[in-house]
Amino acid sequence: MRLRFSSQSEEITLREEVDYSIKYVLGLLNSKLLDFFLKRISTTMRGGFFRYFTQFIEQLPIRAINFSDPADKSRHDQIVSLVEQILAAKEKLAAAKSDADVNRLEMQCEGLDRQIDDAVFELYGLTVEERKIVEAKG
Repeated sequence: MRLRFSSQSEEITLREEVDYSIKYVLGLLNSKLLDFFLKRISTTMRGGFFRYFTQFIEQLPIRAINFSDPADKSRHDQIVSLVEQILAAKEKLAAAKSDADVNRLEMQCEGLDRQIDDAVFELYGLTVEERKIVEAKG
């Protein structure tokens, strides 16, 4: 699958024929795995920052989903659900007033991030050794 990325509007759009949820793609793009991959193909700037230009984003290996395969559809739906949960938690975090709420919501977001990474690692079929490499260099 190819993504269309417009750097002028900072928007990612999926082609019309793509059945994936944008939240599925959002989960992949924000995962340690695709971040690891992007850092290997992107330009490193001063200070260790990376360029997230269209030419690099379009090279990312977005895992195709076979919706007629129940296991594949379940993986897609799991990532979408986790992304929805983290978006809701981040919204609550932005509105949190007490330190206790901020700490609780930050921990919740960190846990959801780990769950998304685990789901993406599983989706791409990474071994334990490969996961360690991605996590060590991420």
